[in-house]
Amino acid sequence: MVDALRLTCPIRGPLNTPAKSTDGLTPSEEARRIDAINFLLARGYPDTHIKVEATIKRFGHGGKSSFRADLAALDVPLSSIAPGSVEELLEHAVLLGEVKREHKQAARARETQVQPMLDFAHNPDCVALYWDDVAQRIYWRETKGRRRIAHESPASTLPRYGQRIAARPLTAADIKPSESLLDMLIRIEAVLHAAAIDAEARYVLILQLLLAKLYDEHSHEARPTAPLAIQDFKALGTRPSVAYADVKKTVGRAIDYYGKYLPREVPGTLEVAPETLVEIAALLAPVKIIASRQDVVQTFYMYFAKHLYKWDLAQFFTPVTVTDFIARVLNPQFDDHVRDPACGSADFLTSAYRLGAQTNPSYHDCVWGSDNSANAVQVAVLNMLLNGDGKSNITLEDSLLNVDRYADRYDIIICNPPFGARISESRRPVLANFDLGHEWGPDEQGQLQPTSQVRERQQVGILFAELCVRQAKPGGRIGIILPNGYLGNRGTIYHALREWLLRQCRVASICSFPRFTFKTSGADVSASVVFLEKRRRPLKASAADTGYQLHVGLIESVGWQLGDKGAKPIYVREPADGSYLTDGEGNRILDADFDGLLAEIRDSDAARRFRWIAGGPSRGARRGWSVSAARVVEDPTRCLDPKRLSRKATRLRDEIAAKPHRRLGDLVEVLPELTGRWKTSVTYRYVELGDITDGGYVWTTLRGWELPDRARHGAVKGDLFVGNVWGSVQKWMLAGGDTSDLIVTNGCHRLRVRKGMKRYLIDVVAALATEAYATQMRAFARGSDGLAEVSADEAMEVLIPELTDRGARARLRPFVTQLERGYTTMRSIMDDLIEQGLDVPVPARRPSHSVLV
Repeated sequence: MVDALRLTCPIRGPLNTPAKSTDGLTPSEEARRIDAINFLLARGYPDTHIKVEATIKRFGHGGKSSFRADLAALDVPLSSIAPGSVEELLEHAVLLGEVKREHKQAARARETQVQPMLDFAHNPDCVALYWDDVAQRIYWRETKGRRRIAHESPASTLPRYGQRIAARPLTAADIKPSESLLDMLIRIEAVLHAAAIDAEARYVLILQLLLAKLYDEHSHEARPTAPLAIQDFKALGTRPSVAYADVKKTVGRAIDYYGKYLPREVPGTLEVAPETLVEIAALLAPVKIIASRQDVVQTFYMYFAKHLYKWDLAQFFTPVTVTDFIARVLNPQFDDHVRDPACGSADFLTSAYRLGAQTNPSYHDCVWGSDNSANAVQVAVLNMLLNGDGKSNITLEDSLLNVDRYADRYDIIICNPPFGARISESRRPVLANFDLGHEWGPDEQGQLQPTSQVRERQQVGILFAELCVRQAKPGGRIGIILPNGYLGNRGTIYHALREWLLRQCRVASICSFPRFTFKTSGADVSASVVFLEKRRRPLKASAADTGYQLHVGLIESVGWQLGDKGAKPIYVREPADGSYLTDGEGNRILDADFDGLLAEIRDSDAARRFRWIAGGPSRGARRGWSVSAARVVEDPTRCLDPKRLSRKATRLRDEIAAKPHRRLGDLVEVLPELTGRWKTSVTYRYVELGDITDGGYVWTTLRGWELPDRARHGAVKGDLFVGNVWGSVQKWMLAGGDTSDLIVTNGCHRLRVRKGMKRYLIDVVAALATEAYATQMRAFARGSDGLAEVSADEAMEVLIPELTDRGARARLRPFVTQLERGYTTMRSIMDDLIEQGLDVPVPARRPSHSVLV
């Protein structure tokens, strides 16, 4: 099957064209041609004068074979020349174009297609245009006396329609962003490799040239029509020695300017032959790096920095879709100062900078970051420079040690701190300076309070949560990524974190990411971004302010393949034929929820309280889900887990509660593990978690000495076992038949129908076989990863619909009897009954195993 792209050509209208790339990701040659046509239209070429697939030479027997240009622009309307007349088309052709999907075909295309096009043209002023993913160039010939001189130049120097072409220096107004800086870099690498420059020296040289290019672009922002220092010297006819001297001078100025921001020294000498430098400059000169899209810069920089710094930077970068979403919610304004105290590679700061720079050209003065790793600072500074920040405020600093230095200073704090139980802080002076660096316990009124006792160690992520709040101004806003264990776990350190946050801040929004979102950085945890507004005066107890709404959102699709360290992008496809949908520029659209969720946040009750969440109701957007802060403080542990607070879980339980129902705890009781000293020589039937299905189970026969440590439950006939781990809550079994030798793994709650409730066994079993039950259990699970657990007491809060349909009960009874005897499963019969109209809730199934609820 060949994938297709949905494209719109300004000449031919909507197209459904095959995507010719082998990787299934690169835009097709047709998309490149649309780019070239749009370029010509922007230069004033009339659309009525442009022909696609123009025959410019017929040859062979009867003229059956032909030579074609991918596009042709004429000095008269197409309608004025005879259809199919090659000679008439060539008389009026002022431009002939050749388009290739990839740059690797460029050299051959110039020889076999671009130059022959100029040979065939009748108009001596005709221009040939070459267009691919890296290079866009124009070619023409000039007559001087008896000589016919060939010229070439970046396509950006093509004059407006009707004007005569001539070689001229590039200006800031001429250069344009590239859709693939990485492809340009790979091409530069190939030039340096051919020049026998070793790998290490290549990347030092590229760094020098990048700094020179960035300096050149920044220094010409206020002079857009002045010639740049980095030029296509070959097109201008500049001698290589002169070009070398000019570039070396610019490199020196760039190092003087940027060197004070970079922790590592950059050499000022250029170890490259002038002729090679001229070849590289031809690739660099037409590109405007500081205007390139953030995802284009990130892809380029991850590859470049990996080779320059000998790091695999995938583990340090946060995807642009994530950082951009968080920055857009925080909504930096003209004079808002933004800080990331654990900036890493500065991905959050680049997003904040790009947004702020839309309204403030000097926003680089408002962006601040620090990290305690010199390597990270080096990476972050160059990342900021590549994203357009001409003045970097990134410093090498231990933020935890210097928390008070920046107290109450910043309008916005944005952070993805290092987190995890193994990443801890043990320095006593640091811990003593944090409320959450102390032990917490109940006071005389039962309120959780910090004590005078300093902890031996504390998780770094928890300390950074406190740091972010302390460094924000009163009324300032914070966006911080935290693992869901921080938001839901019952342990005192997590309860204390939530209580502290609620006293210091109002929660504006919590948006959860699906599991494996941060797999590329080696983090197998479920996490959420929490948006906070710092109170002007802290509360003495979180329950003192519950009169506001907070938004809760679940992100299901992030735009890349979850669980894959390669993070392969996923694009929106037309359901009918599987073709890829494209935006107005012909780019595929990532299949991600961020734009829709941002619209929901802006159109939520929370946004009415937190006015800094910009925008109003979005036409066509679903209204954002909000819950009262009172619901949070009603929970004794102040649970902020978004699964539990979500629209899906809340509405499901409301729907069940509106009809006859029971609490699971009203119908069954939780039994302790029935463990014993398994006899080593006796044979047992052992049931693993993976062996449990929808009511039924299979077993493995093992001797007592072979049983694993997780063999915890001895079974009694009639016992129900339900999965209590997030990833297995849909698993349940009824121990039937002879259970004297049946042993069940841990990871389950062991239940038994209460005395006098046997008639409700059908209701319980029917509920266990539905997605409604599994959804509630997943919502109750507390923890950061696939091992998040549902406690026994919370499992008892699951709502069980009563089966009031007598016919359904009659059909289910034989199956329950079979389960009691140790046979069959329930899922198939419940699905069948629901399909036939059984009145029970049917929540949407999760689109993938990584979606939290």
